[in-house]
Amino acid sequence: MKIAILGGTGNIGKGFALRWGQKHEIIIGSRDIDKAEAVAAEYNEVLETHGYKPVITGTDNRTAAEKAEIIVVAIRYNQLAPVMELIYPVISDKVVISVVVPMEKNSCYISPGSNYPRTPIESEEFNTEYFCFSIPEAGSAAQEIFTMIPESTELVAAFHTVPAKKLADLDMELDYDIGVCGNSMHSKELVFGLVRDISNMRPLDIGPLETAGMVESLTPLLINVAARNKMRDVSLKFI
Repeated sequence: MKIAILGGTGNIGKGFALRWGQKHEIIIGSRDIDKAEAVAAEYNEVLETHGYKPVITGTDNRTAAEKAEIIVVAIRYNQLAPVMELIYPVISDKVVISVVVPMEKNSCYISPGSNYPRTPIESEEFNTEYFCFSIPEAGSAAQEIFTMIPESTELVAAFHTVPAKKLADLDMELDYDIGVCGNSMHSKELVFGLVRDISNMRPLDIGPLETAGMVESLTPLLINVAARNKMRDVSLKFI
């Protein structure tokens, strides 16, 4: 299959390209064509050193979406509207996978011995930062994207809990479960296959697109767990 990764020059995009580039044709999309081409060459070199013959190219986001059968939207939430407007004319009858998470960093002040956040009025109070899920008006980033695509385009939300660094490390097997949300079993089955293309990963059907907010909110949760418990790149496994 031809898979476009919009935001393919970022951390999570690199992991997708290296894992799926072993079996599929990958098109890296970016606002900067030169950067996309340079990164594509870098990914090809990495895969070649591991014994693969990859076909990874780089171009702008619209051209990448136009050439592909499956489009992975792996960009920041604040870039969503302009990118979706850009690719709208070329994504009819295709499958879009949203990896987008709307989240933000917050902070509060906690007094020693207190369970309650306070206003910073005493010197012994300290600041603690954490990430939280910033709920869009539509309920999730995926539901928002649904309002930005043609009727014939199928949308799936998935891969929100994959640690980017581990995904890009081809020496690691990822024994994780991946939640998949969507309204079409046709597109879900395609995504299940992409999950299984990554050794040891298991796809789980979470439900329709309306459940995507629950899955998206797991990303800031996992980041907070890792940061506050001195862990790295945590993910999920249902047992």
